[in-house]
Order: sequence, then C-alpha cells, then structure tokens
Amino acid sequence: MNARLLEFLRDDSGEDLIEYGLLSSFVAAVALATIILDPIGIRTSLVGAYAKAVEALYMAAQTDLVKM
Repeated sequence: MNARLLEFLRDDSGEDLIEYGLLSSFVAAVALATIILDPIGIRTSLVGAYAKAVEALYMAAQTDLVKM
C-alpha cells in the first residue's frame, strides 16, 4: 500500500495539463481585465464593430425581404 501511495505522489504525468490550464486562465483574466478597465479604448472599438455588424445584418435582411 505504501509503495502505491509513493508511486502516486511521485507521478508527474498530469502536470503539463494543469500548467496549460493555469496559463490559459491567466491569459483570459488579463484579457477580461483589459476589456473591462479599457485603458486604450478597446471597449469603444468592440462596441463600434458590433454595431456595424448588426447594422450590416439588418440591411442585408431588409434587402432580402424586398427581393421576395
């Protein structure tokens, strides 16, 4: 029993997965903080891009309805 416990404690095969998970969560947290705090105007750019996309989709839908 002790040998199996020591083998389990020494096993490091899952460390890479944990490290990648921690790294990706750190990158996501930094990206989210950057968007929320908006130090360089990212939020304004994202809102503007979203508004342009919505307007383009709306106009495309209107022209498709007119053709029918």
